[in-house]
Amino acid sequence: MATPRRKSSLRLKVFGSIFLLMVGVVVFLLFVAPSLERNALTTWQCDVTSAEPHESSGTFKGSTTLPSVLLHTSDCGDIALQNGVTFDNNTEIAADFVPGTYDFQIGWVSVYLIRLLPNGLPEAQSYEPVS
Repeated sequence: MATPRRKSSLRLKVFGSIFLLMVGVVVFLLFVAPSLERNALTTWQCDVTSAEPHESSGTFKGSTTLPSVLLHTSDCGDIALQNGVTFDNNTEIAADFVPGTYDFQIGWVSVYLIRLLPNGLPEAQSYEPVS
């Protein structure tokens, strides 16, 4: 009779561990990741070849469509710009990009995690042309 208790106890431990892991992932995605994306920034210096108005799916906001500018670079891959971009100004912002070298501030999630997702694009938090 001791054997069934051990199996039940083992199942409970496995279920509990999986549950805690899932809670940890949810907490990370809801609370930690957005803060890391906005505040733990790395500078990428990239050669922009072109820019186009774009609509992208929200990473942490669900499946909503967000206005953005898609930046094509020759050395960093494609980069999304959403900060300060609206459906009313995304065409204008894209048109203002002149091919050349820019410094982009890229968040931690974009640097280390976003490319693991299918169609994941790093997001620039800010940018400035290099003189």
